[in-house]
Amino acid sequence: MIREFQYKGETFRVNAHGSHGHEEVFIIHLVDGEEMGEISIDRMTEENDTSAAIDAICVMLCDKLIAEEHIQCADAGAGFTWVEGERIRDVLSSSKSAHGL
Repeated sequence: MIREFQYKGETFRVNAHGSHGHEEVFIIHLVDGEEMGEISIDRMTEENDTSAAIDAICVMLCDKLIAEEHIQCADAGAGFTWVEGERIRDVLSSSKSAHGL
């Protein structure tokens, strides 16, 4: 999954892959479309709540990234929201039959 979200008035992108509770999760802070700070967790090997939803993991990582990078958030009181956009494909196909060829 690759999705953008808003948290504390800032835009972030999450790239998560794996099964629930065992994902590798990468968070990137976006400023004017440019990739800035990054933080990640491997939920299989690093201590975390494996029952937590992905948005809770995103918030946890963002709070760490904000503190580490001294990010001055645009709206420190704003909560987590997914950015809605056009979904082009959920899964990258690996065979010609997936394309109808």
